[in-house]
Amino acid sequence: MAGDLDDKDIMSSRTAVIRKASWVGIIGNAFLSVIKITAGIISGSFALLGDGIDSATDIVTSVVTLFTSKIADRPPDEGHPYGHGRAETVATKALSFIIFFAGAQLALATIQKLFESSEGSVPDFFAIYFVIVSIFGKTFLAFYKYKAGKKVNSSMLLADAKNMMNDILISISVLVGLIFTFVLKMPIVDTITALIISIWIMKVAFDIFLETSVELMDGLDDKSIYNEVFNAACGIEGVRNPHRTRIRKINTMYVIDMDIEVDGNLTVTEGHEISKQVHDCIQNKIENIYDVIIHIEPIGNKEDKEKFGLSKQSMDNNE
Repeated sequence: MAGDLDDKDIMSSRTAVIRKASWVGIIGNAFLSVIKITAGIISGSFALLGDGIDSATDIVTSVVTLFTSKIADRPPDEGHPYGHGRAETVATKALSFIIFFAGAQLALATIQKLFESSEGSVPDFFAIYFVIVSIFGKTFLAFYKYKAGKKVNSSMLLADAKNMMNDILISISVLVGLIFTFVLKMPIVDTITALIISIWIMKVAFDIFLETSVELMDGLDDKSIYNEVFNAACGIEGVRNPHRTRIRKINTMYVIDMDIEVDGNLTVTEGHEISKQVHDCIQNKIENIYDVIIHIEPIGNKEDKEKFGLSKQSMDNNE
């Protein structure tokens, strides 16, 4: 019971960090988007307006993370025996679509403006001051969300922080574009800057989409955990040939399925005791383990139809 309470306290603390970071993102981006969109309209800067629209999408992403944190915190039930942790991964993928849509809308608008026959006018100089405010504001938000994401290992917050870091580059691009616009007296520079920003936004969205696909397909970016599991299993006396090992990630936690071979003359109780030692060793040596499932086989057992999972031998051969 004490261990369960500790787990609940950890999850509650994690959720509190995510919710706080989400509210900081909502308030901060609301302020930045309002001043940039307003300044972009008044000054006539299309790039600044695009930057403001990008900040407005960040409000949506923060609202999504706030809502999803409540779902991911729910305990397992009959419909979701593994819990609701992957709600965070699904939400992160949804964020990639929102970000991509914003970038695509900006791209279409800028392309349309490029083909307009009217020459346009140079934006007002005061737009530069709002871009500088945006750079400092986004730097604070990116650092805050990255730190919070690392603290609780949240893919949502880290994806949002990555988006914020890209927003800093966007604002810097807007600043450079405006400076060149004023120097060259060519409004088209501002429009081209907005187009480049839109392409960058869509690229970021696509990268986030690919990253989340790995987890949803039960893959792992870092396969070193397999070697950690094999080393932990082989450290137990009597264990041979850890194989058919599958590790999936659910939010921040790992679920491990593995077959091991033991002396076929052992009793069921003795074999169970070895599997329990392997289970406990993995739990103690590796962080963020949700569950470990061990299947016992006699040494030398062959299963021709086993075509899935990794073994210590296959990992050694790939090194």
